[in-house]
Amino acid sequence: MLMKAAVIVDSTAYLSEALAQHPDVYQVALSVNFSDGSVMKDTSDLQLLNEFYTRLKSESQLPTTSQPQPGDYLALLDQLVAAGYDTVYAIHLSSEISGTYQTARMLLSEYEDKLHAYAVDSGSSCMVMEILVKETLDWIDQGLSAEQVGRRLEWSARHSDVYLMVGDLNNLVKGGRLSASSAILGNILQIRPLLHFEEGKIAVTEKIRTTKKVYRRMVELVAEWQTRYPQGVHVGIGQAGAPEDLKVLDEMMKDAYPGMPLSYTNIGPVIGTHTGDGTKGLGIVPKLPADF
Repeated sequence: MLMKAAVIVDSTAYLSEALAQHPDVYQVALSVNFSDGSVMKDTSDLQLLNEFYTRLKSESQLPTTSQPQPGDYLALLDQLVAAGYDTVYAIHLSSEISGTYQTARMLLSEYEDKLHAYAVDSGSSCMVMEILVKETLDWIDQGLSAEQVGRRLEWSARHSDVYLMVGDLNNLVKGGRLSASSAILGNILQIRPLLHFEEGKIAVTEKIRTTKKVYRRMVELVAEWQTRYPQGVHVGIGQAGAPEDLKVLDEMMKDAYPGMPLSYTNIGPVIGTHTGDGTKGLGIVPKLPADF
């Protein structure tokens, strides 16, 4: 008998509209908490993002972020059981920067008698999570067993990465990751730190001068990953508060890799809180080895 499988993903995946509307995809939202007590749900809606990034610039203190409420997660699991699902794949933001994955594991364990559940730590966020959701749906459609899909998903998550170009050095200052003097010097020199997920934590991998050079470096990174994984890679690109800028990176990627499918992400408040307005992102997920 074919399984009936659902995919749960948290809001930091910032799924495309088409994927978010898939009948077997469900989302739980993280939140951003401002110093005045107001709360904003994580989102990838462009209008709400513009409002968020405009406000973020004027905040002297960075907002904090919080994971989905356990009650909301439990309500969703009850909904899935009632809808006849027997299998769930839960894909979440890196466990090193959020407790969402650990909470999901704990709550899913309470449904062992009702659901075959696979909680997956993406080890990263946004662009990678979007690709992992697409791949999971494809594997389910191919008729693979629950265990096969789970094993493929774990491998893909472990071998992926996200690169983020910091859009606003002042956010790193507010977050205590950079001194004010370094930010001033960095802005003068047009330094754009390139971050990535190192063992699940966000770390600076390179410091590059000018945004154009960051774009070139992102194009180079895809080539480096293709060398490392000759079976090929999936690529996603994203932006925070600068949709026009994404077109430049998009064109560079298409010129360098004609015919390569790309996915696109609007980076939302939870990730954008730390990286700022104008952030650019690159997600890379290797395709499965032929003998997997």
